[in-house]
Amino acid sequence: VYAMGIFMTAVTMVVPTRAPMVLGIKKGDAAATARMMGMMSSCAAALELFLNPLFGRLSDKYGRKPFMLLAPSVNAFLHTLVALFPTRLPVTFVDRMISGAMIFCFASPVNAALTDVYGTGEQLTQKLSRAQKFFGLGCAVGPLIGAKLGGARSFLVSSLVFTATISWVLSKLPETLTDERRKEFDITACSPVRFLKLFRERTRATLTATIGLQSFGDYVNIYDINFLYLKTIFGYGQEQVGNFATAVGVTQLINGDIMKRMTARLGRKGSTALANAFWAAAMVTLGASRKAWQIGVALSLMAFGHQRAVPVSGYLQHHGQVGAKMGAAEIEAAKANFTAVLKVVVPLLYGNMFAWATSRGRNIPGAPYYFIAFLTMFSHLTFTSIDPDAAPQSD
Repeated sequence: VYAMGIFMTAVTMVVPTRAPMVLGIKKGDAAATARMMGMMSSCAAALELFLNPLFGRLSDKYGRKPFMLLAPSVNAFLHTLVALFPTRLPVTFVDRMISGAMIFCFASPVNAALTDVYGTGEQLTQKLSRAQKFFGLGCAVGPLIGAKLGGARSFLVSSLVFTATISWVLSKLPETLTDERRKEFDITACSPVRFLKLFRERTRATLTATIGLQSFGDYVNIYDINFLYLKTIFGYGQEQVGNFATAVGVTQLINGDIMKRMTARLGRKGSTALANAFWAAAMVTLGASRKAWQIGVALSLMAFGHQRAVPVSGYLQHHGQVGAKMGAAEIEAAKANFTAVLKVVVPLLYGNMFAWATSRGRNIPGAPYYFIAFLTMFSHLTFTSIDPDAAPQSD
């Protein structure tokens, strides 16, 4: 979980600086920047479709550690290239596409390693929440540093922090996959649509659909649109957007403890309900914000909702391993692949939605956030249509 914090510090260090760099390349055209950032994110999601199932199956065969080393190694190299060629849009595009895909190629083996150690019950939910706490810590520290550094320097320092991640994994993390739990590599199981296996049985299908709907509001899907929204409504520059991203990271950090306590007191079902409600309220509040104090309210609400998918993921691990006889990393990869399919569409959707909502006399810049709030509540209706505590069923 410490590795997750270091890795996400490196990832988010360029969050407040990439969009301004692209905006500069696009000569200040916010709508064109929104579309370009959406295209970058969508291409990253398309790449995930092929990488997630491949790395997931390989991780169930060769262990978690090699794939926790691969992602920061690739990202360190790509960020160095951007630092050397900051005004070259193709370099930035390729970096965003590949490094974006690597986020989940790192997170999936981390989650699988936690499953190896803690099983699939409520203890796993609490440990995943702790991992998300360090995820949030990285998301808080990274943008703060990146905004101060600015431009190419943020990418260079980010590459150094990725190198620190490599060092930490090599020196501190043992391999968690035991020999008896290793699965033979099957190339036929590496299809980009491998996630369809999760839809062969109703409970697994409903849990997967719930996670998919919740993912529309994930921070990695909205941080690009956050920059454009804050610049359009509040006139925020790179440093202010960096401060906002840091504040979001702090709410993720706080949510780690809140979710752990909510799960202990309310169980996985109750904590999911509360987290979904708070996240929907946060999105509506953010979309309607016209003053700084309203952003503060939205951030406060976020502190209760970031990890709304964690209990659902715990349920999915249990039903996938027992009912479908899938490996932990295979399930994580399939889940990530399903959300990657959505992410091919989501950034483009938000970019075009924002461009439409702020052009030709329209003034609805919060439209993407309102849409997220609707889908978040719909995800909960989907979740409540089954009993996830029932015994897992085979295909």
